[in-house]
Amino acid sequence: MDYALLTCRLLLGGIFVVSAASKLRGRVAFREFESAARGMGAPARFLRPVAVAVVAVECLIPPLLLVPPGGLPGLLLSGALLLVLTAALAGALRRGTRTSCACFGSSTAPVGRRHVARNAALLAVVAAGVPMSLSGAPELPAHPGGIATAAFAALVGGLLVVSLDALTALLTDAPATPRET
Repeated sequence: MDYALLTCRLLLGGIFVVSAASKLRGRVAFREFESAARGMGAPARFLRPVAVAVVAVECLIPPLLLVPPGGLPGLLLSGALLLVLTAALAGALRRGTRTSCACFGSSTAPVGRRHVARNAALLAVVAAGVPMSLSGAPELPAHPGGIATAAFAALVGGLLVVSLDALTALLTDAPATPRET
């Protein structure tokens, strides 16, 4: 169980590092995120504060995943942010809004059910991690091989999550989604 919790923490930490970095890599990237947020229902007059708040929380989650016991503050904040983002994605789908998901950088792929499913899977990771965190597991398991396996599993999972649009395009013969900026 210690290694499963470590995997959850590493996966979520990596996801939010990549997500925040993709929005902070330049003005154009941040504006594209603001545009996506507008398409997902953020009010125009609060667009900048909403975008800044999302990125700030994404930056706060990874260090909170290191806080004892078991990264519980980071897990809880991850869950809260994922719930909000999932609701925004679902709302955009319900309204039929044609906006891109700028979760991990520029994309021309419109928001789809796969994005909601991705967030639901990440929420499942949070839901699995919280009770393990509360169980009093040690902060870092002792066996180096187990730590390496947990890190590898988190890396593979994170790559799959971050590459969702590109993998979907590859598997469905849809046009490629990443856009050069």
